[in-house]
Amino acid sequence: MTGRKAIRSLFAWLYAALLMALYVSSAVVAAIFLGGRRAFWLLAPKYFERAAKAFGITPILEGWESLPEAIKSGQQPAIFIANHASLFDPPMIIVSLPCKPVLIAKKGLAWMPIVGQAMMLAEFIFVDRHKGAKSAASIKAAAQKIRNGISVAYFPEGTRSTTGRLRPFKKGAFALAAESGAPIVPLAIVGGHRTLPKGEWRVCPGEYRMTVGKPLWPQDFSDAGTLRRHAEVRMREMLNEQ
Repeated sequence: MTGRKAIRSLFAWLYAALLMALYVSSAVVAAIFLGGRRAFWLLAPKYFERAAKAFGITPILEGWESLPEAIKSGQQPAIFIANHASLFDPPMIIVSLPCKPVLIAKKGLAWMPIVGQAMMLAEFIFVDRHKGAKSAASIKAAAQKIRNGISVAYFPEGTRSTTGRLRPFKKGAFALAAESGAPIVPLAIVGGHRTLPKGEWRVCPGEYRMTVGKPLWPQDFSDAGTLRRHAEVRMREMLNEQ
């Protein structure tokens, strides 16, 4: 069984790599006529859907229908925060969330071959995680984009969990909510660590379940720190419910 899993994973990775080169090249050409963001959303979900099928992954979104209509329609931008245990978390969010959120990523990812180019086409927001003036400027720039009507997806743990258990939240997403006034929407992901844990390359097929929680509005909390603590508690509750 382990041997078959490794062989399937190997062929799926090769297929996904070749397909990525094709789709990114197509997106670069399409961006000339459509703009980078439109080109990305035209092609990226199709690529990730085909790649997920090759790996045997089935994304499932739950709770979306319970969100306020303004968030679902994109009239109210939101900050979707998700737990992070797998490399597949970002693409499954892109495939699943109808509001087409921009992902918040660390600045270094912009220089990754092919992946960084695709992220820049999509106008992903790159933030400087170091403390000080650069970090504050990153938050202000990202908040302005949210105020302009763009929803974002953020992994507040800062990195992937090696155990699948939720790591303590960092403050960036919540400072961004306080700065922009946008609600925090928890997104509990179950299946990421089982599918592809950190340090592993063999993929375990199965369901990738994402559950949307009730929005947390920054104005309902005394400060960003209090919002962060409530959001972390709520995320733990949602994961335990799964």
